[in-house]
Amino acid sequence: MHLTIGIDPGLIGGVAALDHAGAVVGLWPMPVAGGEVHPAGLADLLRSLRCLDNHQDIGRVCVEKVSSMPKQGVASTFKFGTGWGMVRGVCAALGASVVLVPSTIWKKRVLLGLPHDKAGAVQFCTSRWPTADLVLPGCRVPHDGIADALCLAEYGRLLEQRP
Repeated sequence: MHLTIGIDPGLIGGVAALDHAGAVVGLWPMPVAGGEVHPAGLADLLRSLRCLDNHQDIGRVCVEKVSSMPKQGVASTFKFGTGWGMVRGVCAALGASVVLVPSTIWKKRVLLGLPHDKAGAVQFCTSRWPTADLVLPGCRVPHDGIADALCLAEYGRLLEQRP
């Protein structure tokens, strides 16, 4: 058995793990330190998933393929790209099979009949996994980065079910 991981690579992104049947194994905010993606924290998180009691391993990691956005500053674009590169580097160092997925692709497949935005992702996740807690301690609203990561994991799981 193996896990499918979804990663929304932003500073307020998230990491989600699903088992082969689509059950949520875990949800985490993106590890951040010093205002940047924390590669050692992400590596520790992914390594911990390989050591579960039922000996599941990471089968696939779906990372949102990102690009710069119109009117986004050069410094913020560079910082975001650096974080995205750190996520990819950690996955490569751990030997994880990575699929880069543009948001337009995973949203079209996963968010059927819902808005293709953060609210749509949260709505899908709360409907599909009603017991999954998307609200972090001390917060009042669902963490949309974790919702996106969960949708990315579902997209990766659905890829494996193709004939």
